[in-house]
Amino acid sequence: MTSLAKIVTPKNKIQSKTSSGLIARARSPFWLAPMAGITDAPFRELMDEMGAGVLISELVSAKGLLYNSEKTKKMARIHKRPGTLTGIQLFGESAEDIILAARIVEQEGADFIDLNLGCPVKKVVKKGCGAALMRDPGYLETFLCQIKRGIDLPLTVKMRTGWSEEELTIHECVSAATHAGCEWVAIHGRTRTQGYEGLADWDLIREVKAKASIPIIGNGDIRNADKARQCLNEAKVDAVMIGRGALRNPWIFLECMGEPGRNTQTANQLLNRYLEKLRKYYDTRITLILIRKFSAWLAFGYPDSAVFRRSMFELRTEEEVLHCAREFFLKAGHLPPPKFDQEEAFMMGGHG
Repeated sequence: MTSLAKIVTPKNKIQSKTSSGLIARARSPFWLAPMAGITDAPFRELMDEMGAGVLISELVSAKGLLYNSEKTKKMARIHKRPGTLTGIQLFGESAEDIILAARIVEQEGADFIDLNLGCPVKKVVKKGCGAALMRDPGYLETFLCQIKRGIDLPLTVKMRTGWSEEELTIHECVSAATHAGCEWVAIHGRTRTQGYEGLADWDLIREVKAKASIPIIGNGDIRNADKARQCLNEAKVDAVMIGRGALRNPWIFLECMGEPGRNTQTANQLLNRYLEKLRKYYDTRITLILIRKFSAWLAFGYPDSAVFRRSMFELRTEEEVLHCAREFFLKAGHLPPPKFDQEEAFMMGGHG
């Protein structure tokens, strides 16, 4: 099997627009977005091999780390690789909890702490975390300043455009992050009220970038490499984050850099690589669940993919999954890679 690890340094490297600070260490301006329940250590390691410029973990509870939860600690694991920039995304209502959790994450080998200011989920916002922190930019600045003073790692934030269309606080919240000394602000171009519906507001992201003195990272609705390059250039952001687009097409980061994309042979190679990584972190039950999901994502858009996805969840061993996937992608070998259309619903429950 050909190693995918050989293709992580793109030939046509696109430099970040910002030449100093943490962002200058990014491999490229095409980054993996944090996704709840998805961007765990094995998935990040795989996307590292696929050329993602920066990696950020799934949402990790600061209290969970402080309570020494094994499940939470596993979410914060780091794979160390030369040239790789990895951050752990934390959430919590207490600045002190974030500070203490950051020390644990630092020991794990993270390069930076990313604070979540965008999660719209009720159980998060009702505690005053996630997108709720954007409702009071003055308090947010105090909160961020306290965290920044208490940690040694660089601090970044990921936020939405505001709570609702009537409560767009993005400019004030970016100012708060700037004054607190954050390295960059990543913006998902939707409000909390939107959730994951509608379209991301890239016009607003461009407007924020034009006024900001801090690096701005754009996120939302990037489903192919052309769209990623378009958003990067037209919004003039410092980088773009790719979420759901990388689930259906993990080759997207390479394609953004002008490298070859997917084919049926590399699909089967990728499944084998991912399975190797899953086995290092999880037991057989969890590994089987995750390799089934990944196989189903890769099949989206091909003829008979719905039948294939249903069959995945009837299989009882990893070997059966690999065999079924191998047969499916070999049959699809003569077909062009499927497109991920803008209007197509995919993973609308809160990922990416």
